[in-house]
Amino acid sequence: MKRIFIIFVNMIIMAAILSFVVLYSRIASAEAYQRQIEHFENTTVTMERVTENYLEGEQRICDVWARYINNKTMTMEEATEYISASHVLGISSAHLLRLDTLTGLSTRPRQGTTDDYAVSYERVALLEDASWIDEIGKSINITRAYTNPMNGEQSLAFCNKISLYDQGSKSFVDAVLLRVIPISELEKKWVFPQTEHENAELAMIDANGDYILKGYSYKNSSFFEFYKSYNQTDTESSAKLFDMITSSTGSVSMQNSHGQECVLAFTPVAATAGWTLLGLVPAEDLNKDTENWLLFGVVSVGLLVLFLSDVFYVLYLNKRLQISAREAESANKAKTDFLSTMSHDIRTPMNAIIGLTTIAEKNLGDTESTRESLRKISLASNHLLTLINDILDISKVESGKLKMSPLTFSLLEMVENLVNMSQPMIKEKQIEFQFRVEQMEKEWLYADQLRLNQIYINILSNAIKYTEPGGSVNVLMREEQSEKPDCIRLTYVVADTGIGMSQEYMTNMYQPFSRQIDSRVNSIQGTGLGLAITKQMVDLFGGTIECQSEQDKGTTFTVALDLSVADRQRDEKRPKTFDVLIVGDDQIMLQAEREGDTPLRYKIQELVGEGATSAEPEDDHSDLRGMRVLVAEDIDINWEIVSNMLQMYGIESERAENGRVCVDMMSKAEEGKYDLIFMDVQMPEMNGLDATKAIRKLENPWAASIPIIAMTADAFSENITECMNAGMNGHIAKPIDLKLVIKEIRRIKDGAALS
Repeated sequence: MKRIFIIFVNMIIMAAILSFVVLYSRIASAEAYQRQIEHFENTTVTMERVTENYLEGEQRICDVWARYINNKTMTMEEATEYISASHVLGISSAHLLRLDTLTGLSTRPRQGTTDDYAVSYERVALLEDASWIDEIGKSINITRAYTNPMNGEQSLAFCNKISLYDQGSKSFVDAVLLRVIPISELEKKWVFPQTEHENAELAMIDANGDYILKGYSYKNSSFFEFYKSYNQTDTESSAKLFDMITSSTGSVSMQNSHGQECVLAFTPVAATAGWTLLGLVPAEDLNKDTENWLLFGVVSVGLLVLFLSDVFYVLYLNKRLQISAREAESANKAKTDFLSTMSHDIRTPMNAIIGLTTIAEKNLGDTESTRESLRKISLASNHLLTLINDILDISKVESGKLKMSPLTFSLLEMVENLVNMSQPMIKEKQIEFQFRVEQMEKEWLYADQLRLNQIYINILSNAIKYTEPGGSVNVLMREEQSEKPDCIRLTYVVADTGIGMSQEYMTNMYQPFSRQIDSRVNSIQGTGLGLAITKQMVDLFGGTIECQSEQDKGTTFTVALDLSVADRQRDEKRPKTFDVLIVGDDQIMLQAEREGDTPLRYKIQELVGEGATSAEPEDDHSDLRGMRVLVAEDIDINWEIVSNMLQMYGIESERAENGRVCVDMMSKAEEGKYDLIFMDVQMPEMNGLDATKAIRKLENPWAASIPIIAMTADAFSENITECMNAGMNGHIAKPIDLKLVIKEIRRIKDGAALS
């Protein structure tokens, strides 16, 4: 019943839409047709203006000739010669006629002759009554269409009275000057836009309805007779219609000689007395697109397709709902698993920190026990920080907010750091470890060293972590030629003899929080984010990562990255000749060391005093002693930690409990009292952002420009940008890394010295 009801409702909706389309189409058609009629009226008016301009121009020429002749004493021959010399158009001619004889001369010879210029209008019933010619300049004086007696062309004549001297009678005689123009010249001006009105025609009638000019579609000798011949009308209605046509602008519908409905547009010719311009066009030419049956058909087909689609979609939707329900259940389970995993992974190091803190408090007198507890607390804290950083990193990558920060760094130093960082775990698990470097020609590279370290450390630490005691881990770093300009391809291969991975797990190993189900894996601390972050970091570099693994036989990861070569490279110096004893059991390493292909060559150079010129000096913090820092921090323990850390480097510090106190202290401080401000962002009374903005508005130039470094747990890029927009000069994320703090202080200090 529900299905039938849905189908019935759909059919009603379809019928309603189709009815609306038909009604709307008819209304739109009527409106469009009316607009086309108005457009045709306007076009006819435009043709009238074109005609008027043309008539006025031709009449003006005729008037100029007549005025000149009347101002001179000219015979007919002299006047004819003058007009012949004034002609510029070969299509027109002039006829000069005596009114008493209707004979005279033409400016052009009779057709078929070269010397016959005599012209006679005795058989042309045109000038029997010349009283309709007005004074010069008062109006356009033009004849209706007639046959030119000199060449037989249908023509019009612009005319004016002239007075000619007759030598025989020694007196002046009345004459008329005709400027004769072929009708075809006027018809050239009557050109409708062909794409719109290709079948339209024009005609010109006088006040009696007689044609001055007419097109092919106009029948009879008079337009009024033409109208009455093909349209049903009575005498009174016809009179009103004809009066309207000859006195106003507008349009009416009428039948032509073929019984076809047409639109007649009419407008008076302003330059003449009683003449009207008519435009006639078939109605179907104006009504071509008004009946939009194509629209009706398309909508009908569309509705039918929509109806069928609805039926099939309902069936499809039922299946999708079932699938979605299963997916939602799976997503809910994944969310539960995620929360469970995070709860476990966070609580584990937190439990260690809390428990070991309690143990340390109970054994304050036992120095060794306290030291061991603190060491384990440090390890647990670092693990917790790693977990948090991993979550932040993967969130940044997935949201597209992780930005690369390239800098120039030494590949040699990075390798040494990798080896040094891995040594404690290797010794603890008694793993055989080898790190080989091959074909290294470029030491200094330009890339994001932090992200590069993350990739290499994650892979190496996993290899060590999942290799059981007595196993081995081999690392190979090799420089290869890159297809990218000014780059090298750095290949990093880590092979272990660890527990390996199943083929099933390898299909999902780059998914966040995925860990292999294995009792040996479950006993090892991990977030399940390392490989996911590594893969996404490799993608950011535009590199590749490959993995080969087999359970209980080990795993090999291969990472290939194209990295830019820095301008800075070691100034190579060969050490003096020394005899060196190399002790080791790795034949490959021994061969490489005999050729200087490892960091051993640089160590020898340093020992003999010929180290690279770009070697960095040891850290010296004496330049920081005596600095004074204002710390805006509302949490007591955080203030205590920061102040004690700074004191270790001889840096004095004062505290502002919140942002408002910090602003007050700066507004009252003597110039130079503080070198910089560490500003927490989240504080009561006034937060760090508002406090920074207030300090930047202080009147004292020193106070308003003091360097301000954000010290906050908000570590996302948008939070950093917000701090910079507020007017801060730097950003340090909590928990505080002392090395980063000192580096930031020195950056600010060095920048101030340069300025």
